[in-house]
Amino acid sequence: MRVLLVDDEAAARYGARRLLESAGHEVVEADSGEACLVCLDLSKADAILLDYQLGSGLDGLGVLAALKERPFAPPVVLFTAQGSERIAVEAIKNGAWDYLVKPAGPEELVLTLERAGKHFRATRENRRLRDEMAQLRPKGLVGNSSSMKLLREQISLVGPSPANVLILGESGTGKEVVARALHEASGREGPFVAVNCAALPASLVESELFGHEKGAFTGAVTEREGRIRQADGGTIFLDEIGDMPMEAQVRLLRVLEERVVEPLGGSRSIPVDIRVLAATHRDLRQMVSEGRFREDLFFRLDVLSLRLSPLRERGRDILVIAASLLGKLASGQKLSLSPKAESALLRYGWPGNVRELRNVMERASILCRGGEIGPEHLMLPLPPSAVPEPAMSRDPVADPGPDGTLCLPGIPLALSFREAKTQFLDIFERAFVRAKFEECEGNVSRTALVLDMHRQSLQQKLKDMGISRNLLEQEE
Repeated sequence: MRVLLVDDEAAARYGARRLLESAGHEVVEADSGEACLVCLDLSKADAILLDYQLGSGLDGLGVLAALKERPFAPPVVLFTAQGSERIAVEAIKNGAWDYLVKPAGPEELVLTLERAGKHFRATRENRRLRDEMAQLRPKGLVGNSSSMKLLREQISLVGPSPANVLILGESGTGKEVVARALHEASGREGPFVAVNCAALPASLVESELFGHEKGAFTGAVTEREGRIRQADGGTIFLDEIGDMPMEAQVRLLRVLEERVVEPLGGSRSIPVDIRVLAATHRDLRQMVSEGRFREDLFFRLDVLSLRLSPLRERGRDILVIAASLLGKLASGQKLSLSPKAESALLRYGWPGNVRELRNVMERASILCRGGEIGPEHLMLPLPPSAVPEPAMSRDPVADPGPDGTLCLPGIPLALSFREAKTQFLDIFERAFVRAKFEECEGNVSRTALVLDMHRQSLQQKLKDMGISRNLLEQEE
């Protein structure tokens, strides 16, 4: 154990140091309250033995008050010659672990400090383990990007709260994973019940969520409890809440406001103890302004909100998640990503986010016969900008056409050289002018400047070629 010894008298420090070192402990000394605060972090002490009277500057109570501002300070044993009940009360009130009056017996002093140090080390170890668990949990939230670290911190803070939470993010970003993590962090003993509002027919949403009485409608031959009542004591997760019909929104609002549910076809109100989590990839504020989502329901749900970053904004998290997925999908086979495969994963835009990445990794693990996955196993689709135009997709060398006749792209070789050259130049000119025109976003003047042509000449050429006539007319 390491003890930070704080006393303004050198003789007192010498005696206490010899006692503690003879008991097998390390000692770091400070001769004032200010010195104690300065060397506290450097000393890495497990306990502090603090004298009450420290001459000029901070006294013992002043040091205790300053230590209360520290997030994780070692326990303090206040040591003083003034055996006052008032000082003892003030010391404990200000956070002292214990209080000893000089001259305390050597055994009592050492044992008191050892108990304080043991408690601090146990607390520090528990804190370290919690931090490690925070990195491992929530399950599925893999990654070291700043956005993922922030999300894990938010879950640890928001999870224990009973407040409703709205989880926002693109499809495939893992909104249900976050919802399950919030439930795990809540400490609620009831079940986690997930409902995908977009997957339910509009006619069945209310029955599925709120339940129904026997005979409530045609086909209701038995009573149905409903998913909200199934979540009693736990958490109900309403995925794709933006797809919930208006009629169901009204009934859900009553559940949120009064924590009671009324089954269809019944007149009774059944109390429920639930925490409500909702998720959507839609812009609910925009839907509210368009009258497609109730404003009062939106504000009831949006007590706390968590926004998930799309995969394309998470940098090298893509590789961390891919490796994690491979470990689960490889079925005992040890697979790794080649540098080229990693580069391909990082360049791709991931419109389907983590869900799409999982599909890609599953496909690669099936196609790969060796231990290393290459870009050919990923089979990532080309982005639209990388797909070549059909007219220019072939290499400009003679190729056999469908009927076996040799031809260049769109040019039969039966033509004379002059005719073929003219057609080839026409194809090139049309493709080149169109590309520049589109690059300049349909602006004739800017395109003319890029091509070093007169505006009127380009205007006539575009009309002759029939290129983007609508854009041309809009600009005119």
